Amino acid sequence: MILDNLLHNDQLTSQEREVLQYVSTNPQKVLGMTVHEIAKASYSSSSTVIRLCQKAGMSGFTEFKYQLAVELPTIIELENDLKSSSFSGKELPNDVLAKVATIQQNSLSYTKDLFDTELLERVAHLVNAAQRIEIYGDGLNYPLAQLFCWNFQEVGVDAQAYNSLNLMHAKIFQNCGSKPLAFVLTHTGNNSHMYDIAKQLKGENYIVVVVCDSVKRKICQVCDETMVIKTTRNTMDLSNIVYVTSIQYLFNVLMSMKMIDNYDKIQKLSELVEQNKDK
Repeated sequence: MILDNLLHNDQLTSQEREVLQYVSTNPQKVLGMTVHEIAKASYSSSSTVIRLCQKAGMSGFTEFKYQLAVELPTIIELENDLKSSSFSGKELPNDVLAKVATIQQNSLSYTKDLFDTELLERVAHLVNAAQRIEIYGDGLNYPLAQLFCWNFQEVGVDAQAYNSLNLMHAKIFQNCGSKPLAFVLTHTGNNSHMYDIAKQLKGENYIVVVVCDSVKRKICQVCDETMVIKTTRNTMDLSNIVYVTSIQYLFNVLMSMKMIDNYDKIQKLSELVEQNKDK
């Protein structure tokens, strides 16, 4: 989405961020304003507003407002969801049930909107073609990587999870037919350990896909593809719930697309397993 992409753009000037803050806080109001009015309201200049629109990938203010209008219903819904999901510290169990459900639904919806269909098809093609998949992550991302590998194994993929790089291991697998496919998981995209792993994997002729919060991160420059998911800033924003929900959704989609690609074989094996259970 246009505002989310700008919020994660680390190339914005301080003045451009002031304009972005105003637009993000008043998206409905902005649709009825001129460039000069927005500049005045955000204590900036008309040229700063135009530059921000161009950094959003738009030709100018008119196209920016059009795209904002298209996305506005989703923006409003997400803002309301985030407000309703914040905790006050006085919630009863039923309140917690409702709030956690809301934030997970919001995370799924938001991540779905972030998906680029062409990118998803490209990565799904890489998954379908790969003889081996490796998923790298540390901290919370390591057990997630293990879970995603188990799911890939269920649909016939040789998949392994790692929290560090074994260079000898990488050299062995780079000579086993097709290039190995590696996913690198990093919540903020700024994990130096994951950057080093991604860079080394590329040097070993791996195909590398990074999953993080923005296409503007340094790690994206050394990877073949970048997949962006929904993240939030801190524990009070339920950051781990948002992140886990979003990244699990992404890998569930990729695993499902692999299952569809290998559907007849998986169906036969599944039926055979069920027959053995009945014995």
